[in-house]
Amino acid sequence: MDALTGLPGRKEAFAQLEVAVNAVRAAGKRMVVALIDLDRFHGLNETKGTEFGNYVLSMIGKRLSEARGSSTVNRIGGNTFLVAMPVGQDETQSLRAVEVIKNAVERPIEVDGTELYVTSSIGATLYPQDGRTSEQLICRAELALHQSKEMGGNRARFYNTEDTRHLNRRIDIEAALRPALYLRQFHLSYQPVYRTADGGLRGFEALIRWVHPELGTVEPSEFIPIAEHNGLIIPIGEWVLREACRMLASLNANGADSLIMGINVSPHQLKDPTFSRTVLHTLKEYGLPPEALELEITEHSSLYASDAAITALSWLRAAGVRVALDDFGTGSSSLANLLQLPVQCLKIDKSFIGKIDADSAERILVEGIIQLVHKLGLEVLAEGVEFEEQYSRLREWGCDYVQGYLLSKPMELGALDLSVIRRS
Repeated sequence: MDALTGLPGRKEAFAQLEVAVNAVRAAGKRMVVALIDLDRFHGLNETKGTEFGNYVLSMIGKRLSEARGSSTVNRIGGNTFLVAMPVGQDETQSLRAVEVIKNAVERPIEVDGTELYVTSSIGATLYPQDGRTSEQLICRAELALHQSKEMGGNRARFYNTEDTRHLNRRIDIEAALRPALYLRQFHLSYQPVYRTADGGLRGFEALIRWVHPELGTVEPSEFIPIAEHNGLIIPIGEWVLREACRMLASLNANGADSLIMGINVSPHQLKDPTFSRTVLHTLKEYGLPPEALELEITEHSSLYASDAAITALSWLRAAGVRVALDDFGTGSSSLANLLQLPVQCLKIDKSFIGKIDADSAERILVEGIIQLVHKLGLEVLAEGVEFEEQYSRLREWGCDYVQGYLLSKPMELGALDLSVIRRS
């Protein structure tokens, strides 16, 4: 038994759940098995103290035990509970069961005359379709809980087979990612960027590509978050930096000087204490001026929370390296954040550009953003330009640079021909 809540612990959870499974099987019923994780509970312990945190856990355990329909309640981790609740064949009863559990957890807790609200993330499975043993049900509830947390928390998610496929692919990618560098499976493509004033080539954005012999093409949106999680983003990012600088140096040697190479940089790289020195050393090694490199960053909460990241950007910007804010208009993007970051260029996300050739809110927003950003003394680059009307609008509004399939698709190094890469 758990000494704090008086509930059975993790060891007992499997045995008790197996008993519950046998009972609903005999009764011809179904059963919801849910894992409940209290969101940001560590913050509660830090601000209110562990004694108060223990009180909250005890209160939540009591509420779950008293919740209508609960047959099994266990505390299986620090702030994680397991609840099993028999339900009928109607699907709405399964949804109702999870709603009952979430409401039990999130009712306000009175503290010295004030009310404290706790949110939770829930991963749920359903017997018998999701599993027929306690081990299967708990493991799949953990998968659903992981998905719930990845989606930002404070939500409930039922397990589905897509979760299993997603997890298996993630495991395969992580295993393949470690040897990918020394097996030379990565390569870069280069998407040209053009000036709207004269149609001339401004430079390129380097884009990492990975084609695995068994997994096939693995998109950056798949493997970059995994690389950030396991620390491989540091060596991968350094490889991208060196490869992109090597390519630019070779173009310069063939008479194409004054070009700018953009590379995407993760907040995890910026937090690395050696990152700034690595960038400047690589530029020096290939004989490139600092202004030939543009570091493209995306707005991320961890970026603002890290003094090291902001310091690294400021130091590199002072040394002459360009900094661009990528994918503006998505996520937590805010014009106010431009005042905190040492950026020189703002890249408007393609999701906005795709609608400016029609009468739309995006058309008004993009025109306004260009005007406002110019008043702040920054340059503007539009991503994802695919139609002539979009290009004409952007040129009319004074957008400095453009890139997209209308102008050129990303190209391999061997396909570059600077004599024809020009916007007329």
